[in-house]
Amino acid sequence: MTMRTSWALVVGTFLVLILGLGALGFFVLDQAESIISLLAKQTGDFGAEKQQLFRALAHESRIIIISLLAIALLTAGAVLWGLSVHVLRPLQKVVAGFDAMAYGDLSVPLERFGRNELGQLSAAVRALQQRLSQTLALVRLSTDAVYRGAQHIASGNNDFSVRAQQQVVKLKQTASQMAALSARVKQHADHARQARHITESAARATSNGSDSVVALVATMMEISQEVHRIADAVALIDTIASQANRLALLASVEAAQAGERGQGFRVVAAEVMGLSRHSSDTAQEIRALIDASATAVKLGLEQADQAGRSIDDIVCAVKQVNNLMDGITSSSRDQSQGIEQINRAIAQMDQVTQRNADLVRQDAKAADQVEAEAAQLKKAVSVFKLTPEVEARLVTNRYDKAAEWMQTLTPEDIDKALRTKAKRRRAA
Repeated sequence: MTMRTSWALVVGTFLVLILGLGALGFFVLDQAESIISLLAKQTGDFGAEKQQLFRALAHESRIIIISLLAIALLTAGAVLWGLSVHVLRPLQKVVAGFDAMAYGDLSVPLERFGRNELGQLSAAVRALQQRLSQTLALVRLSTDAVYRGAQHIASGNNDFSVRAQQQVVKLKQTASQMAALSARVKQHADHARQARHITESAARATSNGSDSVVALVATMMEISQEVHRIADAVALIDTIASQANRLALLASVEAAQAGERGQGFRVVAAEVMGLSRHSSDTAQEIRALIDASATAVKLGLEQADQAGRSIDDIVCAVKQVNNLMDGITSSSRDQSQGIEQINRAIAQMDQVTQRNADLVRQDAKAADQVEAEAAQLKKAVSVFKLTPEVEARLVTNRYDKAAEWMQTLTPEDIDKALRTKAKRRRAA
């Protein structure tokens, strides 16, 4: 049953009661007039006079009753019109506003209906409509911001996931390259150790050669000394030959002076002179050979000395090469250890990158879920049609300015506004 029907029943019931009372009044007047007519016939002239007075009174009463009925009908019509204009129509507009808000349309304007209770109700509904519009506007802006942020996060996570996968591939390539480099460094270290062994063998051989050269120099020195002794002996033989030759000459002279008695002595002297001359020639040849041998020995000594110095230089060089090979071996060992550490670090980075990639994929899924939820919320909020003022603010204002509108929605402000309106109603 609607309010209009309820009020119509109330007014109809009031009219029925008024009409019933009016009919009852007419009935009572008619019955009283009949009774007075019967009494007038019995009482004569006095009764007739009273009957005339009662009829005039009854006629006035009927006029009053009819007037009262007319006034009651007019009052009922005025009440119905007033209820329809000042109560029912405003309530219908308020109900229409609530229906529109129920279907998501917050743009239906509500009129002001004075300062009475209906006016306060329409003002409260209008304030509710405005606050709902502002709240939904903020929700729409927040939803748009969340949706755009979720899209941005999802896009960034996808890009980061691709870069993480690329980084994983590059780390694997780097790990394989470092493994190859580690193998080459180990091979170089092995080669360095082999070269060190070879240089040590060469150093030992060179040291042995140096010892042989020293022995050769000593032998050459002994030969030189023996050659000098032989030269001295040959010089002595040459001296003896010269003296024998002079003695032979003296003997020949003496033999010549002796004549025939010195003939045999002369022959012996000649033989001695020949022998001394032959000994002198042979000594000269031996001296020439000894001089050549001495020169060769001297040259051999110089060459042996030079060979000894060269071997010493080779020994020093081999020692330097050994030191360098030791340094190369130590550096190769350090490089191998460093490469192993780098390989372990790369393996750890690979694990961390894999975990980061998994986390990025999880974040991407979460961002997609947030984006889907934001899209659903945006779709749900877009059903509401806001007031033109709020729609304009949505177009022109940003999120931070829209958030300023919501400052009036604090519980303290709402309680203060409700207390103020309650005081105004009590004052009215």
